[in-house]
Amino acid sequence: MSGRLAQFTPPAAQVPEGWQPSWNISPGQRPLILRKIDNRLECVQVLWNLTPSWLKDLSRAPFSAKAEFLHDKAMFREPLVERRCLIPVDGYYMWKQQGQRKQPWYLRRELEGLALAGLWDRYRLDDGSFWDSCVLITAPAKGLPGHLGERMPVALNEGEQAIWLANATAPRALQPLLLNAESRVQLMYPVNPAVSSPTTQGPHCTSPTGHAVRQGNAST
Repeated sequence: MSGRLAQFTPPAAQVPEGWQPSWNISPGQRPLILRKIDNRLECVQVLWNLTPSWLKDLSRAPFSAKAEFLHDKAMFREPLVERRCLIPVDGYYMWKQQGQRKQPWYLRRELEGLALAGLWDRYRLDDGSFWDSCVLITAPAKGLPGHLGERMPVALNEGEQAIWLANATAPRALQPLLLNAESRVQLMYPVNPAVSSPTTQGPHCTSPTGHAVRQGNAST
């Protein structure tokens, strides 16, 4: 499973003022998301840890949600129907156990980024102020991610993205959409173990330190 994202290329939508690229985003930080508001695509920065208004213990805010159980969990049920989003990334990290240590790998497409499925919510304070947050949706790993772990972020193609964000999409169609999506990862390679620390930043985070594995030639 991935708990780190790289988001250094701004999406086509206008990014909020003050946004800075990041090569190593961890839960608790503020990635960009894309969402539909009044039928208009909006790009905003939100907290990566889902915090609905009713949540009392914010330490229990999840950063990921399993696609198989979104309809079953109270925290995800309403956002699934009403507040879906995309998390545009250049790539993401997964860790593979190698002896006594875990080796980080960076996964991406060859020439473009990935659009990961997510949900967002809003936490309102008594004074009327609020903050928005998101959660990353995962599914059983397939393709290249399946060689590193049991789960992967759900990445959607252009058609799937439109269906995911559309208000008219029937709730019963959402889970099959997520579970049937391909990994869309075309390339992965090991990177410096320093990225395991969320304080490590910079383009070197995504630089390969070993042999790259491409789709169709997955031997790690």
